[in-house]
Amino acid sequence: MSDVRAAALADRSEIFALIREMIPGIDAEARWRWLYETNPGGQALTWIATTGHHVTGCTSFFPFRLWLDGEVVRAALGGDGYVRPAFRRNGIGGALHDASRHAMPAHRIGCMYGAPGAMNVTPLKRGGSCEVGHVVRWVRPVRAAALGLRGPLLGSFTVAPSGGAELEAMRRHDARVDEVWAEARRDLRLAAVRDAAFYTWRFLEAPTRRQRPFVIVERGRAIGACALEPTRGGTVLTIVDLVTVPGAWHAGLRAIVRYCAEHTRADRVEIKLFANDGRRRHLWRLGFTERESKPFLCMIPTPGDRRFLDPDRWYYTGADSDLDTLEVQPAPRRPVTGVKADRPTIPLPPA
Repeated sequence: MSDVRAAALADRSEIFALIREMIPGIDAEARWRWLYETNPGGQALTWIATTGHHVTGCTSFFPFRLWLDGEVVRAALGGDGYVRPAFRRNGIGGALHDASRHAMPAHRIGCMYGAPGAMNVTPLKRGGSCEVGHVVRWVRPVRAAALGLRGPLLGSFTVAPSGGAELEAMRRHDARVDEVWAEARRDLRLAAVRDAAFYTWRFLEAPTRRQRPFVIVERGRAIGACALEPTRGGTVLTIVDLVTVPGAWHAGLRAIVRYCAEHTRADRVEIKLFANDGRRRHLWRLGFTERESKPFLCMIPTPGDRRFLDPDRWYYTGADSDLDTLEVQPAPRRPVTGVKADRPTIPLPPA
């Protein structure tokens, strides 16, 4: 029989050990400082399971500030959920999910959300999560290699016309990001707060620094912010996040495509969005096509605010994740289970 309780600071070394087993090669201390202690949404909430004298598993909530219908509310990403192999299939993962859900009202957590890997969907649903919608990977070729062709693609299909918005490196606590967010939130109903504090923490202070943030500038005015990461050996430029002032979303995407063509060797760009959101934004007009999708899950307390379960409210990107890099190593021999966040089933590279 296992016991589940809220973790204390004295449990930190045990949590480090669990994180290292879950994500081999990671700098657990650096991850702790970044994700558990300095998150502008608040310090992480962690629960651990014990069986006899053994620590057998853990799970965490990483608080995020969400913008919901004109006000800031407290929510959380679920992540770093893990049960040691020798103790699996004994209901420990479910007990950890139950404990975290029951604690939500006391910590003023309105919802826990994310797009988990396939192996984690069923346990999360059993733990009280609802499937709200699907997140799609949208892909746009930039060079002929993406289509298996030789020679350049036709100009209008390859890059946006010259003379549009440009990408500039983002500074820590860049005031331009706050200016963009103050305008962008008018068009958003439910989204993570993407202000300068968030961008600084999420990208500039992340352990690996592999997801680079930029300000999108047009004629001297900041019209957006984004974060990019070369992935799949540099052949893909992944748009981890994009937020713009009203009416400038396509201009921001065109600037990113042009940056990809001129400053990287990637042959395509991609971004993750809700299926309906991407369609409403007419991504096909910019050459993007839908690829595979995965369920988006949300857990609310009982009773809870059902606005979190409305797929048409959500604006979701790769920034809504506890991953600070998408480049991965070969799969581990033993599968990781119980992970709630938008995490592949293969470990991250060393920090």
